[in-house]
Amino acid sequence: MSHSLRIGFNISPSEPYWVQVREAALQRAQELGLDLIPINSEDYPQTLTVEDQMVLVEEVLGQDLDAIAGWEFPHAPAYHLLQAGVPIIHPAELSISHPLFVSPSGLYEVAHLLGSYLAERLGGQGNVVIIGGALEDVWGDDGSSRIAGLTHTFQQYPAIHLRHISCGWQYQEAYAHIYPITHQLSPPVHAVVGLSDPLALAGRDVGLAQGWVDERTLIAGINGDPLALTAIAQGGMTATVEISTTDLGYKVIDWAWQAAQRQPLPDHFSYQFKLVTTQNVAEVAAQKLISLANLPHRLVGLRRREQQKRLLQLETSIEISRQIGSILQRSQLSHEIVRLISANYGYDQALIFLWREQEQVLVLDQLEPSQTTPLTVPLPEAGALAQALQNNKVVFIPDVSRSARFTPDPRWPDVISRAIVPIHLGSQVIGVLDLHSHRSRHTARHELVGLQSLADQLGIAIRNAELYGEAVTARLRAEKAEQLKTRLLANVSHELRTPLNVILGYSAAALALPNPYKTDLPMGLRHDLNQIYHSGEHLLRLINDLLDLSRAEIGELDLFPEPIQPHSFLEEVFRSLADSLPASNEVAWRLQLPTRLPLIQADPVRLRQILLNLLSNAHKFTRHGQITLGAEVLPPHLHLWVQDTGEGIPVDLQERIFEPFAASVQAKQRREGVGLGLSITRRLVALHGGSLTLESQPGQGSTFHVYLPLPSLSGQITVVPSSAQPTLLVIAPDQETPAPIVELCQRRDWAIHHVWAGDDLPASLATVQPAALAWDLAQARLNDWTLIQHIRSLPQLCQLPFILYGGAPPTKSDAAVGLTNFLVKPLSGETLFEMINAMRPSPAIGPVLIVEDDPQALALFSNLAASALPGYTIRTATGGKAALTLMAQEPPSLVILDLMMPEVDGFTVLEQMRAQPQTRRVPVVVITGKVLSFEDIRRLDYALVTFQSKEIMLPDETSASLHRALTTAETLPQQTSMVVKHAIAYLHQNYHHTISRQELAAAVGVSKDYLSHIFHQELGISPWEYLNRYRIKQAKALLLNSNESVMNIAAQVGFNDLSYFNRMFHKHVGCSPRVFREQ
Repeated sequence: MSHSLRIGFNISPSEPYWVQVREAALQRAQELGLDLIPINSEDYPQTLTVEDQMVLVEEVLGQDLDAIAGWEFPHAPAYHLLQAGVPIIHPAELSISHPLFVSPSGLYEVAHLLGSYLAERLGGQGNVVIIGGALEDVWGDDGSSRIAGLTHTFQQYPAIHLRHISCGWQYQEAYAHIYPITHQLSPPVHAVVGLSDPLALAGRDVGLAQGWVDERTLIAGINGDPLALTAIAQGGMTATVEISTTDLGYKVIDWAWQAAQRQPLPDHFSYQFKLVTTQNVAEVAAQKLISLANLPHRLVGLRRREQQKRLLQLETSIEISRQIGSILQRSQLSHEIVRLISANYGYDQALIFLWREQEQVLVLDQLEPSQTTPLTVPLPEAGALAQALQNNKVVFIPDVSRSARFTPDPRWPDVISRAIVPIHLGSQVIGVLDLHSHRSRHTARHELVGLQSLADQLGIAIRNAELYGEAVTARLRAEKAEQLKTRLLANVSHELRTPLNVILGYSAAALALPNPYKTDLPMGLRHDLNQIYHSGEHLLRLINDLLDLSRAEIGELDLFPEPIQPHSFLEEVFRSLADSLPASNEVAWRLQLPTRLPLIQADPVRLRQILLNLLSNAHKFTRHGQITLGAEVLPPHLHLWVQDTGEGIPVDLQERIFEPFAASVQAKQRREGVGLGLSITRRLVALHGGSLTLESQPGQGSTFHVYLPLPSLSGQITVVPSSAQPTLLVIAPDQETPAPIVELCQRRDWAIHHVWAGDDLPASLATVQPAALAWDLAQARLNDWTLIQHIRSLPQLCQLPFILYGGAPPTKSDAAVGLTNFLVKPLSGETLFEMINAMRPSPAIGPVLIVEDDPQALALFSNLAASALPGYTIRTATGGKAALTLMAQEPPSLVILDLMMPEVDGFTVLEQMRAQPQTRRVPVVVITGKVLSFEDIRRLDYALVTFQSKEIMLPDETSASLHRALTTAETLPQQTSMVVKHAIAYLHQNYHHTISRQELAAAVGVSKDYLSHIFHQELGISPWEYLNRYRIKQAKALLLNSNESVMNIAAQVGFNDLSYFNRMFHKHVGCSPRVFREQ
């Protein structure tokens, strides 16, 4: 029976004495096998209101306790519990009278024992200060028994004079209270008596500080605290009466056990005590030490259990948060909340009420969309729901039928226990979570804290679901509108383009000399046809502008930036328009460019569109004068401008002209177009990270300024620190600065600071903070690339604008400085640094060695390498042994290697190359017809080795791969390259099966997008293009060497759709499978 008893436990370790009492009680409960249910004082406010006391009583009653050991709350809730039939065994001596209340008795006798000892030590005379009591604590202990015991004892000695100072029970509180009262106390004070040991020590310390206590003053207390025993042993205290903490703790639990079994209870119980002085302090301290020895283990265990509870609560909260945080559908969210609460907290039903402040009602959130009106509860009728909402506190009702605060809710007659938790969103209460249980629940406070955490997560999830729902609705509306607009634009553009193209075609044909009609047209007719043709072109531009504007508005106007040499680009765009217009003596076209301009990163198609829009606009509104396209370096931008001498634009219209459909509205100016060009132009400039501005005055023309950002080595947007100095950091091989850089610095009044390879850049940056970097590739030296790499690694420099003047083709002087292998090719790379790295020269040149035993393949690869790599000597070897001999004589710059050769195969060649220092870093492009196995992949696991299958890559693709391999700038790291090789082997082994992107990515252990990216970087084509070509290659072999039908062959090589197979075959072979077989 004892094992099923539930005893509440409410003794807190607030002082050393009570730590020992609590320890003894816990030890006794363990011996008796009792289930102690903690009632933690810290879970409740320090000052309990009437409402708080009712909550406390209901929650304690909800635990179904058979008795309570200890009580640290006020008397009022204790009386309610006693009236409810719950016995309370109190460890402190109190005057509560009730058949179910038991407390110890004996403090009068303790005080009498201490007083008698002190009176004897004083010889029956002297001044005695008694400290403590007369102020009730939360237990109602005012120290009256101890005061009575002392005063009655001292009254027997008329020569002993008493002074009593009331104060609280804690040392700090007592010290602060005593100090101002005893400030005027005059010595001598012969004895200080504390109603507890901490009070005796507080009185001693105040007296020492104020001078009315000296070494002869007797100091005595009550309890036998460890601190008091230490003070006695050290001579800082005279005596104490030790009340046995073990005896008290044991008896509290023993009486609670008897009370739980409904056995008769006394009004009080006694305990053991003894006087402790210097005579016996060593013995008592030794016994105390033994009893304290077990404390750390139990306290650590207690703390560990508390931490485990909190950890479990945290883990539960995190798991629930994880599960509901990703749910964005309201109905699914509600279902999941009900499931999680049932699984983790044992409630049978969970309802979510949302608060509508304007209507002052709580509305039940329905699990499923319903035609019925949801339950609405007005706030005055909401009862417990309103209490939780308005007080912003959890309301727990252990038994609705016994609650003194709330009446049972008829809407849910089966509910026995109920918890109502406010739902927060930030600091706002947006509703309540109403939890129902159909059986009585023993809910601890920490569980309510967990429920509050859950409700807070629920608030965020509800808001996320609402926002998601709104976003989905808005998106669907936007998508519908966009679909309508797109369909309209597509239809309109198609319907307009078709007749326009017909009109333009016939007009151009008629205007051609000679024309198809073999008739000379009258001048008037030619003039009219010219008007028709130019009007058609105008309409076609309008359609294109509409489509661009539509794409820009939805963020689908993509850029494809690449490095551009601005000088030649600007000149070509300018000439293409100026030369296409009829010659005019009224308007002159001028190009104002410096000799050299630095590279920029831009989309050439869109940049051309920007310039043509501005130049066309200038031509449209300029009758006399000139139109000028100019450019200059203006760090951190490249500044372009289009200037005209037209009529100009009034100030009040200068912003409006950039708005869509805002054509010129000047009274005297002809109206042309619908005003889309400038709007699109500004958007395109902004997409490049630049800006477009206008300067104009009526009658004086207009100037449109385009500011395009200069690139940086980091590949990110350029950043010029506010602390930057007007200094340009110039990478130059000597003190001679290139002319364009000198001119720029003179124009900007900037200083020049040179850096060279080997400079201590961090030390230089301590004195110089440049605003930009500059480098002229025409004067580049081999070591400059190392310096560029170093600059890119420094955060202070890598984001600065980089002014890079493009290099000229190599000259004879290049050999003198080591640029004998400067590979001339188009600018490439996604970022400036990639482009620079791609142009990095090799320190020494060697031949390109082709190792192939097939004469036809050897001739093919020789011609391909000679065309792709001009300036390189091409050497050939028809076997592996000959190749190794040639490499020993002269290390190559690049090796093109077949794997399947007699005697010494390609694997062996590669293995021996990597074993020799002079060929260890030579790039190798493996081109073979061998079907790769995973064992083959392992043998190809070396750095700078790329793989291609014969008859798969097109000639220009193979040329590009040779470039990549030779420069090593875009070569994948060894581990990444192995992922690509594994993907190729997987395709070789499984091409005849259906392969999905996800399946291939999973086979090599990376994501789909990442695999596509690195595959394309290694081979220049996508995995799916490679797979289609490999399947077509296998199909060609089957068509030539078998009599299988085309349908069967398509299926054997992995094509499930015959028509798709025929299209792919024709795309890659140039004819149908049937024609190929017949040929």
